[in-house]
Amino acid sequence: MLDGYGWKRAIVSIGFAAAVTALYGQSPEYDERRYYDRYDSEYSWHEPETDTILFYRAVQATEDIFADVVDYDLSFVSFSRRGERIYRSRSLFDGIRVRSEYRSMLDNLQIPSRRFSGLRHSGIFVGGADGGLEYYSDLSEPSGGSAGIGFSDRGYLTAIHASMSGLLGRGLSVTGYVSGRTGRDMHIKGVFANGLDAGVRLSKHWNYTRRVTVAAMFSPSERGMRRGSVEEAFRLTGDRLYNPSWGYYNGKIRNANVRRLLLPSVVASYDDEVSRHTRITVAAGMTAGTSRYSGLEWYDVATPLPDNYHYLPSYYSGFLKSESLAEVWRNGDTRYTQIDWDELYRRNCMSGDGHAIYAVSDRVERITDLELHAAAVTEAGPRMTIGYGVHLSYGRSRNYRRMRDLLGAGYIVDIDRYLVDDAMYGNRLQNDLRNPDRKVTEGDRYGYDYALVNRRASAFATMEYQHDRWRFDFAAEAGGCTVYRHGYYEKELFPGSASSGRSRKVRLSPYSLKASFGYSFTPRHFLELCASASGEVPDAEDMFLQSQYNNRIADDVRLCSVWAAELNYTFLHSVFDLRATLFAKAVKGDREVSHIYDDLSSSYADMVVAGIDRLHMGAEIAADIRISRHWTASAAFTAGRYTYISDPNVSLYADSDNRVILERAAARMGDCFVGNAPLLAGKADIAYMNRGWGVRLTLSYAGFRYVEAEPVRRTDRMARQGSLSREMFLRFVTQERLPDAATMDASVWKTFWLRRDYSSRTRIVVSLSAKNLIGSTSVYSARESARVRRMRVADGYYYYPFETIYLYSYPRTFRLAVSLRF
Repeated sequence: MLDGYGWKRAIVSIGFAAAVTALYGQSPEYDERRYYDRYDSEYSWHEPETDTILFYRAVQATEDIFADVVDYDLSFVSFSRRGERIYRSRSLFDGIRVRSEYRSMLDNLQIPSRRFSGLRHSGIFVGGADGGLEYYSDLSEPSGGSAGIGFSDRGYLTAIHASMSGLLGRGLSVTGYVSGRTGRDMHIKGVFANGLDAGVRLSKHWNYTRRVTVAAMFSPSERGMRRGSVEEAFRLTGDRLYNPSWGYYNGKIRNANVRRLLLPSVVASYDDEVSRHTRITVAAGMTAGTSRYSGLEWYDVATPLPDNYHYLPSYYSGFLKSESLAEVWRNGDTRYTQIDWDELYRRNCMSGDGHAIYAVSDRVERITDLELHAAAVTEAGPRMTIGYGVHLSYGRSRNYRRMRDLLGAGYIVDIDRYLVDDAMYGNRLQNDLRNPDRKVTEGDRYGYDYALVNRRASAFATMEYQHDRWRFDFAAEAGGCTVYRHGYYEKELFPGSASSGRSRKVRLSPYSLKASFGYSFTPRHFLELCASASGEVPDAEDMFLQSQYNNRIADDVRLCSVWAAELNYTFLHSVFDLRATLFAKAVKGDREVSHIYDDLSSSYADMVVAGIDRLHMGAEIAADIRISRHWTASAAFTAGRYTYISDPNVSLYADSDNRVILERAAARMGDCFVGNAPLLAGKADIAYMNRGWGVRLTLSYAGFRYVEAEPVRRTDRMARQGSLSREMFLRFVTQERLPDAATMDASVWKTFWLRRDYSSRTRIVVSLSAKNLIGSTSVYSARESARVRRMRVADGYYYYPFETIYLYSYPRTFRLAVSLRF
């Protein structure tokens, strides 16, 4: 709680920070707290609980040590824990899903959290098989605050943050947080960040049994992005961080790919002890806003993207032309190696009638998410606790293209440019048949306009039984889901209800079952076996052939079946905590829909990959070690095997009329690994703190990584008919292994106490951190292309696949932060 002096100090600190620089949203990777908060207090020995009632519960309730130890230290590569995509791990606030970008803000609003790993579930939310992070409101009173400023050479230049909290009387407390970041990346041209994070938490309690908590978060941001490219471009420029997304306009750097987010969110929670044995929680949440991603458009002209294969030396067979172009790239002529914005403006001005041939558009997604979660927990006896409740959600995303910049021109006509030269469909060009030949100016919608609606309702129940050393847990959730598309344009290719209005509804019944059984050998040793079975709903975009302008639902949409099991061993000691896990997970019937250009039929196509089956299995071990009063260490290691266990089937449909180009062809994926997921990964660190000084050294490793495989190139149609030799066939179907990667990070900080009384909370912390001290530039992620090159030989053609698209990690980077805490 802040006294009068503390409030004055907080106001002055916030005012000073706001005057220093523009505000920008703070992301977890660069939150300065992670560098020294873990060691910001003197070490205290850890002993398990020894109360007779809680004798064995300390070891049974241990949280996810692996996630706590690893944190963001493996972010130098695309790391997927247990081979799963990160979005499958959910973040909750009293049962309401929150977006990942708000995690740091919730932490700074002093909302407590706990991780539930793997097959564990939140006490009031069942979830899937990939764990998550749960924030929960409690009766604790927020206290203190901070203000600070940071400087970095990666992603941004300057960042500030400030937070404060206090009691307003009568059980009412408030916490506020604001942070910002602005500036350009010092390593990659075109990358920048600007924006703001602001949040407030209000809590009210009555008699310490009933409480209401409201958290509101606002986070507008603008980020200049980078794109991956082919190895030839990196080699010619001599720059592993080459970014083809930018170019010069009037002597200034301009990025074509900019992500803009404005997604305010609010969560309100009511918690009450309605009886001696029952507590209820009712929470509601809403997120509404827009996500915009800009990109270049061009109409009936050559692509302006500098690393397109037509502009690379390898495209030309003649030595002189190839070598002269390579020399241009090696000399760094930005008119060729980057987007030539000045030339695009000149070309638009030369069009004569004001019609643009180059433009910048936004792909816009307007998001509205509503959720209601009601749960109750009842102590049915001294050994049994049961939970039950319902969860309702409504999600609507409206998607459209918006004209951002006509690059000096006056308009474009809203027609399908891909059909202009099509002999069969060239007279069916209208994107919006009800407004034919509409002239589009800056700020107008065009191209497509549709909404995807997802409604869900479910009921769940949990049961936990504990008897001395034994623990049994069961959870079940079942419900219904309805998904449909609503088109706002009537596409001439698909007139009437084929593109406009509501599509047919897809109705599915997802479910989740979880059970665990544990035994405590002693208060320090705990062994637990968990198992789960669930049916998961595919993403809405994967249910339609072409959601942008087609109401047709893909064939055989069904639940994805997931079975999982894990064996956990936990050991708690006064010196260290250890957790080891064996895990296995089988995914059956997953599906993906994407949109490609099919070179063999020379047409745009909608690709449906169905029957994707995967097996993820491996082991994790993590330890948090307290060596002495001043030394601590931690380590984590995982080894796994994440593979496709069968050949999925690939279907291609012509984008113009849905005719079948390829039907249920087997893709040779049965021996492929899940892409960009290290099979071996580990991290170890050691930290020292004494008399306010702190030092931390971290070593991280990621190995046995593979490029993300492309299914269509592994079908016989492409791999066999498109190739003339076994060597070329192997080039189509062999999955490339990426080099192993390792980094060494270090940080040092100093705490200056503003009072001689070391029990005081007021202090200044100065920290300096360096990531990737060894300066290595490894592959961050990579993916295969669905495109193939066609080369004429005598009276025929032969094909070979496009080059892999790579994205490289950052070299050595630094960050300096100064913060006042009180």
